[in-house]
Amino acid sequence: MAVVQISRIQVRRGQKNQGTGLPQLASGELGWAVDSQELFIGNGAVSEGSPYVGNTKLLSEHDNLFEFANTYVYKKGLNIQTGVSTNAPVLRTLQERLDDRVSIRSFGAYGDGLDQTAIIQQAIDQLYLNASNKGQSQARVVLHFEAGTYALTDSIYLPPYCTIQGAGADKTIFTSGEFPAFKTINESSTPGNYALDATSTTQNQARNISLSEFTIQSTGGTGIALVSCASSNFTNLNIVGSYSIGDTVSGSLNGITLEALSTAVNTKENIFTNVNIEKFVTAVKSDNDVIDNKWINCELKTLWQGFAFGIDTILGVDGQLTGPINNIIQTCKFDTIYRSAIKIVAGKENTSSSNKFYRVGNEGGTDLNIAHPVIDFTTSYNRSIGDWFERTDVMANNRTPAFAADNTYPEWTTMQYVPEVKGPVITDLDYTHQLSIGQLNQFTKLFKLPAEGIRALEVDYLYKSAIIQAYRSGKMTIIVDPVNDTYNLSDDFDFTGTESEANNLLFDAEYTVDDGTATISIKAQNTTPSDIGEFHYKIKTKA
Repeated sequence: MAVVQISRIQVRRGQKNQGTGLPQLASGELGWAVDSQELFIGNGAVSEGSPYVGNTKLLSEHDNLFEFANTYVYKKGLNIQTGVSTNAPVLRTLQERLDDRVSIRSFGAYGDGLDQTAIIQQAIDQLYLNASNKGQSQARVVLHFEAGTYALTDSIYLPPYCTIQGAGADKTIFTSGEFPAFKTINESSTPGNYALDATSTTQNQARNISLSEFTIQSTGGTGIALVSCASSNFTNLNIVGSYSIGDTVSGSLNGITLEALSTAVNTKENIFTNVNIEKFVTAVKSDNDVIDNKWINCELKTLWQGFAFGIDTILGVDGQLTGPINNIIQTCKFDTIYRSAIKIVAGKENTSSSNKFYRVGNEGGTDLNIAHPVIDFTTSYNRSIGDWFERTDVMANNRTPAFAADNTYPEWTTMQYVPEVKGPVITDLDYTHQLSIGQLNQFTKLFKLPAEGIRALEVDYLYKSAIIQAYRSGKMTIIVDPVNDTYNLSDDFDFTGTESEANNLLFDAEYTVDDGTATISIKAQNTTPSDIGEFHYKIKTKA
């Protein structure tokens, strides 16, 4: 008869965290830690071939893989020493490695086009306003938004040190309505309770915020509202509204607004790089004492107006003692702006530098339909440096053909020249223009200059005849007197060549006013037979 024997096999067991703790197990011996629910096996002796004496932990269902996997070492396919030696690399857990990057998906937002407002705000509140780590440097993480569309039904509030990074412009897209898509708040805010700007100080104001690599699509509100915000960066953003050229202007459809609680607690030292703003009534608007903000390599297009500083400023009101000061717009491109690209009514020491302006101030038409200055300075101490204006090329000397045999010209000759830069400012239009001057037996229009208001115009020029050995370098100065509707022209020049031919080339001017817009037309007479001389010139205006 068969004998049936039932046996029970037990392994060594005890408590890991009590008494002497985990003992050294014999070679191949199993040991179960009943308190921590961990299983170990003895390594064996070195004499048996074990690399070292000790115990090896075996994985079980109770183990947290993220904490257990502590063997991540940065390699990048190379033999890189991360620790004190190649045999002692820096080891990190999988949990630590994954936590290096905070994804909005960890909070439940997937960019599927649905309303993500509450989820996004919760993520921001927990990361940057959580009482347990608020204000600590280790909490100043980057919140990543993967490619997709995130619908907003209310403003997203941005506290200090908030950093939002998308997958790239037109890859990560936020859609919004008649409210600011993003609005800054101060550090006294708590989750779900966002402090009013009245509580802002220089110590707690919005600051060190970073937005990059995404698009905002607004159907009726502001893209980004900076409220007493300092030292922040905005990079590689597209901010798109719903305005079309010719639309009735109403509401607050602004790409970016800058506000200040006071002259001390203000929006300052923010940098906007590669920020493209289009289809808004106003691209950038501020009536407050904002200072030292900079826009670099930005593109602004299809707008009613570009930058509007100090238009509604009430001087003397808190936060409006001066208006915008010392802000810089640099190497930006403006294209298709219904009115002015830059208009400053209150504020000083603001600079437009090395920008390019296409189809600006034409109310949707061409540069033969100009109605507004490209840059409009009401106050003193603002400046334009090295800017290029398409208007100058079109209005100054756009003739076809260059000189008609019957001395008649197309529409160019009768168009009044609204200036590139209006206001109390000296503007050096750095770019050199070139014309050909043939034999002209009577004074003929050569080029035009803006003559609005009291101003002086300087024309530096160089002339070289193609027929005779004649070179002439000079400066024409034109003083405009709008009170008496007159002008004075002087021409100071140096000449090399035959002395009798020094006065073959003469200049005169014609002053005209149409609908309050004054224009100076420079005319030339050239009695050198069969001449086709080169004429180079550059303009400076003093208003």
